Amino acid sequence: MSVLRGSEADYDFSPSPEALAGNRPIVAAGVVEGWQQGPILESYEGGPLDYRVVLKVKVTDALKGVKGRASIPANLVFVELDQGAVIRDDSLPPEEWKPERSVQDFATSIPAGTKVMIFPTERPAYEQKVLDEGERLPAGARLMSVPPQGLVFEDPLLAQQKSGQSALVGGKEPLGVAGRSPWLEPKSMSELVDRLRSKGFSE
Repeated sequence: MSVLRGSEADYDFSPSPEALAGNRPIVAAGVVEGWQQGPILESYEGGPLDYRVVLKVKVTDALKGVKGRASIPANLVFVELDQGAVIRDDSLPPEEWKPERSVQDFATSIPAGTKVMIFPTERPAYEQKVLDEGERLPAGARLMSVPPQGLVFEDPLLAQQKSGQSALVGGKEPLGVAGRSPWLEPKSMSELVDRLRSKGFSE
């Protein structure tokens, strides 16, 4: 999942999944439906552009804030993520530099069908100028953002090993150190869903 890892600013760390769920408007588990190009924004005058990529999640377990929400049509959530650094090319002006990682790179690293839990919120309007809105969303859908701990995947290889190790991995930030964290007590996505349901998160 290193394709999504980057340096995060200081943030309010949630000690457990239920602690984070209590502070988020939406909590859902599902599967990766695919990836698409997100918005392309101005960064600063004379600088390279700011590229975003969008993770499409098909919700299978609505735990909080999903049902009846117009911005989640047909149980599809569109999570905006940073596409990463651009490739410096001094033969071109910075606004023509392209991202190191393509949408296909994300799709290869985290393919359709991968189990995922998200803790998103509807994204507010951009402060930067939007140069390209990216691939169109379905009617009513809105881009979502997630906090550093708000994206959890089930690694299919770890899930097959039956080693007792949790198959859950953080998409943006590690879930724990040396396997010691309430985040890693569930060994699978289904156990994480069951844990949150047992804490009262259910729709």
